[in-house]
Amino acid sequence: MKKILGLGIVLLSSALLFAGCGSSKKEEVKENSDGKTKVTFWAAAVSEDRQEFFDWFGDYVSEKYPNIELDMLGVPGSLNDYRQKLDVAIQAGTAPDITNDFRPALVTNGYYENLNDYFDKWEDKDLISEDLINSNKTYDPQGENLYALPYSSQTWNMWARVDWLKEIGKDIPTTWDDFFTDTQTLTDKSKDRFGMAIRGGAGSANTLEMLMYAYSGITNYFDEDGNATIDDPKNEEFVQKYLVDSYGKVTAEDDLTKSATELSNAFQSDKAGFFFHNLGSGKAMATAFENDYSKFQAATFPVSEEGYIVHPSLMPLGLSMSSKSKNKDEVWDVMSLYLSKEVQEKYCELYGEIPANSEAREGDFFKNTQYMTVGTSIMNKENVKFNDTPYYLPTYVNIQTDMEPNIQAVMSGSMTPKELLATWAEELESAKKDYEEMVK
Repeated sequence: MKKILGLGIVLLSSALLFAGCGSSKKEEVKENSDGKTKVTFWAAAVSEDRQEFFDWFGDYVSEKYPNIELDMLGVPGSLNDYRQKLDVAIQAGTAPDITNDFRPALVTNGYYENLNDYFDKWEDKDLISEDLINSNKTYDPQGENLYALPYSSQTWNMWARVDWLKEIGKDIPTTWDDFFTDTQTLTDKSKDRFGMAIRGGAGSANTLEMLMYAYSGITNYFDEDGNATIDDPKNEEFVQKYLVDSYGKVTAEDDLTKSATELSNAFQSDKAGFFFHNLGSGKAMATAFENDYSKFQAATFPVSEEGYIVHPSLMPLGLSMSSKSKNKDEVWDVMSLYLSKEVQEKYCELYGEIPANSEAREGDFFKNTQYMTVGTSIMNKENVKFNDTPYYLPTYVNIQTDMEPNIQAVMSGSMTPKELLATWAEELESAKKDYEEMVK
């Protein structure tokens, strides 16, 4: 843990020179040889189809703002690849005006511009989800300043093979007891058919974390004394049922190393009846099953033992402006255009996300596509409680990565659920104390 926190502190301190920088005076605007203002924008984890969207957005910016030239870079590869590239650029003084990966470390070191004044004066501000605005403000230690303009939300759900369930006379389970029973009933190893697929590879801690809280019904990560709740007996009970009692019995053996893509492939190729992922899987699912929702559907998490659905707090995300930008007004023009109905509809349909713009959410795709209606029902808070996921902790993601080998150890029987969660709780508590010291 000390090694992880040490790295986080190095990254934080490396860009302290950005704190308090920048203004939006017109004489600072950078122009190219054509007299246009150049705005740079880096997007993370951009695939070929996503690049097509960003190419279109560049043309759309030129159409709406002839005075602006958007220099758009879609960075391929993983989110870590993007972050490494951005960190190098920050230290070199060549970072872009706009980024779409919102990180707490870049709030605390002053890299991001506070957008409160721009947002408060924006005529379309009332179209943007208040929940998402408030979620983004959790990255500010005082909870007041807005450092990213949220463009969408990504809800998590259960994917179910409803055709398999129909074979055994069952509907999609709405309780965890029914879920675990159904995974046993659906398993037929002679047909290489398993009740569910478990994410044991990269990203496993993120998935397990949200599922254990969905099971227990606990909505706070820390109690009033700063003690982590992740090692609560109810969470431990879930880990026992989900990892120990299920792995290798109602799941394939190679689930030990499965990633999100491999989970999706197992589901689509008649090898798994359930798996958990976000709505970003929706488009691929619809294509694989030829839009036949009699074969697959998205569903909310089963209700917790407390009788309501627990969903992770809406993850803070959005477009951020560099505090070092020399053309802030034009940067804001590009960012706010990204939140327009036309852009939101295109972006969110491609990414399987729910628009932050209320007008865009009224589009046919979001109102009539099965998996998107599940996401919007979660946003409407129908029997749903959001927990207070500590995204604001600079090392929160590092801790999850640190837990992934331990999750595999639990699956393989060399570590107990209790040991896993005790370690997890210790690291979260340490991260919280470090954060509180840092923002004093």
